[in-house]
Amino acid sequence: MERTETGTTDARDAAQAADLLVTVATTLNERLAVTAGELARSQTLLREASNELMTAFRGAADRIVAAQRDEGAGPEKSAEYGLVLDHLYRACQHLQSHDLVNQLIDAQKLRVDKMREKLAQAISLAAPPVVRPDQAEPWIERSRAMLDCIVAGIQQIDQDARAPLGEKHHAGSVDLF
Repeated sequence: MERTETGTTDARDAAQAADLLVTVATTLNERLAVTAGELARSQTLLREASNELMTAFRGAADRIVAAQRDEGAGPEKSAEYGLVLDHLYRACQHLQSHDLVNQLIDAQKLRVDKMREKLAQAISLAAPPVVRPDQAEPWIERSRAMLDCIVAGIQQIDQDARAPLGEKHHAGSVDLF
């Protein structure tokens, strides 16, 4: 009888540990969903800033074209060209920064999505009912399977982060016109 009580206690403890693991995985998955949303909002803000920058860039270019058409270009016009060109070069730098940040956000979103996938897969491993709930072993196996799935996801993300970039033509470049 004592053995059965101990087995039941062990099973109860193992079941609680498995439930805790599900709670942790679910909470992490929810947090990653929030992070994915924040990354998407950041990209939206970057796109809006880029559009504003392109509008200013185009306005400066139009100013240069208009100034060049003016046949009476004296020294003050040359100074104007220099000022406008300085603005254009700064705009180019900002566009390149925007492109780099967007690439970084895309990489982070991909990592977050992959980890969310693995967490969802780990949570699904906890869905089927345990055949022998009064024994600890099925609960331990379930927890182990969930942890193995989560660890595999982390390893995959680590490998992807270290992998050489694919054939990306023009990565980090910006076409201005």
